[in-house]
Amino acid sequence: MTIARSGVRRLGLAVAALALVTGCGTEGDPAPPASSEGPVPASTPSTQVVADSIESVAGEARSLIDSWRSAVSESAGVWPGYDLAAIPVVLVSVDAEGSIGAVTAFNHPDPQALGSPVRGFDVDGHQVAVIDEVADPDRLASMAPFDFFADIGGTETFVLVGRPGEPGMEPGTPEFVALLAHEAFHRHQFDAWVPGDLLQDVDGYDFSAANLELMLLENRILIAAYEAGTLADAERLARQFAAVRSARHDRDGRVALDENQERIEGSARYIEHRIGDAIGNIYHSTNHTGELVHYDGSVEDPAVLAGGIKSFFGFGRFYSSGATLLALLDRLEPSGIDAAERLREGDAPARLLAQHVGPLGDIDAVVAAARAEHDPDGRFGPAAAILAELAAGEKTAGFGGGDIPGETVSGSFEVSEDQIACLEEHGLDLSADNITIPDDIASACLDR
Repeated sequence: MTIARSGVRRLGLAVAALALVTGCGTEGDPAPPASSEGPVPASTPSTQVVADSIESVAGEARSLIDSWRSAVSESAGVWPGYDLAAIPVVLVSVDAEGSIGAVTAFNHPDPQALGSPVRGFDVDGHQVAVIDEVADPDRLASMAPFDFFADIGGTETFVLVGRPGEPGMEPGTPEFVALLAHEAFHRHQFDAWVPGDLLQDVDGYDFSAANLELMLLENRILIAAYEAGTLADAERLARQFAAVRSARHDRDGRVALDENQERIEGSARYIEHRIGDAIGNIYHSTNHTGELVHYDGSVEDPAVLAGGIKSFFGFGRFYSSGATLLALLDRLEPSGIDAAERLREGDAPARLLAQHVGPLGDIDAVVAAARAEHDPDGRFGPAAAILAELAAGEKTAGFGGGDIPGETVSGSFEVSEDQIACLEEHGLDLSADNITIPDDIASACLDR
């Protein structure tokens, strides 16, 4: 997913190269967030929070509570400054027809703003509330999959919508716990990190054969470094990676997008790996390179990637490459480098690794040695040529294996000042030539 909010907190924005697009895809992570349409109607003065026992809560509400408790417990201490329990959170369960099944609030100062009656609990020293009758169910359901800064009772609240029966989104599952920890970490980034200054532009990325060949080489080097049996070998491979990344920078400046998203999405995926063993998630402590390995194996038959080349090499890859780089930095323990603090200040994992390995000398020679070691049969070049040709034939890229679903609005159409103001209020940066607008925002602001 990409994340966007108006003002200085903007970290990224999904940009479609050829059309204004409503609707958004997924990459295992949800698509860009839908912002709220205003405060939830205030509760009446007679609304009370009724103290109750957590044992009285069952069904979907209990699944939401258990998911939150697990995410809070397992993410505690995994990243300096990140404390899920310090973020006002509302979790919602919505069925396939869009009906609300349960609404729970965590450490929120005004859960009554969501509706009444409210049952309140002290859970592990935290305030948890179950809202039995929701004041505005349609608004909460429309926030799917999440809203980082929903105005609920005057408090900027992180809202995550779970969907029973939907893989990756079902409350009570390891995947939902990991999703909560991942997306809440983005809220932490908004609150505490220096914002990035790059726009997410998948279609405008460099999908040339020359760049894709070097990306395949980077993947192979990262896998080898991750699996290196000795620290000395990991250091040597880290130098190779730094050289290839430098060579990519020299030929096309759009490589900076890799580092921006390895910083943002790579660190959030790293959080998932840190808690994965404890919660039983697919991402765990020994498979940071999972996606890289999958796409590395496709070198033998690049055509199997048709339809998802842009979405992986232009965005999805950065989750895994960023998490792998952070795991490699953990292993190398670079002297004098506080990775978490440097990322907070705006640095990127690849740049920290390059700083650690120091001057590279003859970069061309290091890259040539890497090619000889990791691509001795010269397969990357022909594979990259096929990938580039297939990418050129793909339509507007989504963040998953294919195109963005939803309505495409091409050409010109009139937008009023009020509509522009509405889009900006929902967190969209309109400075780009083309932008991706989630369906609910398009409906709210453009009547589309």
